[in-house]
Amino acid sequence: MIMMNNCHQQLSDRELLDLIKEDDKKAFEEIYSRYWDFLMQLAMKLLQSKQKAEDMAQEIFISFYNRRHKFELTVSLRAYFSQALKFKVMNEFRSQVVRDTYSRHIRYVYTYAVNTSCHAYETKELAYHISRSINLLPEKCRQAFLLSRSEDLSYKDISGQLNISVSTVEKHISKALKFLKTNACLQ
Repeated sequence: MIMMNNCHQQLSDRELLDLIKEDDKKAFEEIYSRYWDFLMQLAMKLLQSKQKAEDMAQEIFISFYNRRHKFELTVSLRAYFSQALKFKVMNEFRSQVVRDTYSRHIRYVYTYAVNTSCHAYETKELAYHISRSINLLPEKCRQAFLLSRSEDLSYKDISGQLNISVSTVEKHISKALKFLKTNACLQ
């Protein structure tokens, strides 16, 4: 067993990738051990949170492993992991901005607009149309959207709860927002 690990340690990244495509778990473990610290340090610099950095690094390795059979390396693994982290961080920041904006909007609506009867009626009507539009969404899309907005769950938590990938959660949320922007306002 130790000899096998030493064997994998001697292989190049490309050789390990070929073995990973053949479902060699030791090859994946070697890639993981080579790049985990690098990815964590980079994530920590960008996110300023050890927990978020660990979660994001783990998500990148999970995605890498899940795509192992169709993975084609065009750059070094170091560059690939750096780029993957960059995209994950940008998506996280974008998601946080959307959540913050939505949260501020909801607070505004319930704090200020409800104070007048005219606004109260409009708010009720808008809430009815939004609720009706949400109910028109496909099941998984609606579930993902409600978990994101009502329960303030992260995309990772939603993917675990619905047993779908994080990218599928992102697509569902994006689809729901586009639908609601056009549909809720037209009714």
